[in-house]
Amino acid sequence: MEIIHLGDYWDVEGMEKNKKEIIKCNKEVGRLFRRAYKYLASARYVYESIEDKNKEALEFGLTNVVCDTLIKEIFCGQEASVIEGKQRHLFGSAYTPTGWVEYTESILQNAERVYYLKGDIGSGKTTMMRKIYKRATELGYYVEVYHTPLKPNKIETIYIPKLKVGLTSSKCYSQKNFKLVDLESFLVEDIVSKYKNEIEEDRKIFEFLIATAISNISAAKKMHDDMEYFYIENMDFSSVNELEKTLIMRILKYDK
Repeated sequence: MEIIHLGDYWDVEGMEKNKKEIIKCNKEVGRLFRRAYKYLASARYVYESIEDKNKEALEFGLTNVVCDTLIKEIFCGQEASVIEGKQRHLFGSAYTPTGWVEYTESILQNAERVYYLKGDIGSGKTTMMRKIYKRATELGYYVEVYHTPLKPNKIETIYIPKLKVGLTSSKCYSQKNFKLVDLESFLVEDIVSKYKNEIEEDRKIFEFLIATAISNISAAKKMHDDMEYFYIENMDFSSVNELEKTLIMRILKYDK
């Protein structure tokens, strides 16, 4: 492993002229990011509050039946493989300075069948996708598993490339799907009604916390961009470009 230190290509004297301003900007960037992360952490607790109420209302027996039916439909009764399939865990979405960004349509662009799992927080979407991707690996298939950024143990999308089958809870596929699986229909209405006002209140708080977090991330990004100006005007980019060419040549030699 080799560390490439681009600081070697700074105009040190030029950087030192702006030392106080750079330190000030850097501190403010750190403060804004810390504030944003605290709001995101708070949002997770509110998310879990909604999740707990819906879990109480969920009829797990019915979701198990539907999940079993989906497994039979997707895998056509295949037997387990001697060689277990591989799985890759990634993120397909994020909270960014410009807001919520997701790439589900790109992830599933080659899928011929996309199952859309409709359901509120805690309605069993992750449980169902976890069972299906684990079954896929038992059958020897490679599976891509995409998690949610706020609570990484939650699953947003799975894709089985060899079968060209995807399952997702992304609203991008609420209309253009192969099949809709309505998990909200498995919530006991009496329990949902009991918590209706609390869930509505939690949702408003959740949306406020997320919006505030994004606002702080955006402010941190702007401050970071302002700080970059001090580096850009004192950087020897011609030497950096020469370094890039040298590194590429070295990498290509290794490839041979």
